[in-house]
Amino acid sequence: MTTLADTVEALTRRVQALEDELAIHRLIVSYGLAVDAGDAEAASETFDVDGVYDVAVGTMRGRGAVAAMVRGAKHQSMVGRCAHQIGPAVVDVHGDTATAVGYSRVYLATDGTVGLYRVSTNRWHLERRAGRWIVVRRITRLLGREDTLMPLAGS
Repeated sequence: MTTLADTVEALTRRVQALEDELAIHRLIVSYGLAVDAGDAEAASETFDVDGVYDVAVGTMRGRGAVAAMVRGAKHQSMVGRCAHQIGPAVVDVHGDTATAVGYSRVYLATDGTVGLYRVSTNRWHLERRAGRWIVVRRITRLLGREDTLMPLAGS
């Protein structure tokens, strides 16, 4: 027989799982919104201080590298003309660690038209630190390349 205490404990676990998944979705979406606005600090703060962003063109290590990418001339030339849409993602939480796997799309406005600029596969490795989820590693690969499926396969 299930006791009231058992029911409350089960509901507490379920609510925590829902809150964790929502917080992770909000975190990865907030990264996209920050880079679209050219906000290097907000984008980099979604990562751990030593977080790694492993993207097809290279690897950024630490918040400073992520911020430098956002401040870079190529990215700044897209600010106000791009929209990063990240997710939805399949989130798997295990205590204070989690992964989120899914796609990201970047749209870019050029010559009065908005078009799809890039589609990528993504795997986010996250940890809960001081009650807050943070990205410790993100792996992103462009669609149509030899290593496209790598983030989906669990690397």
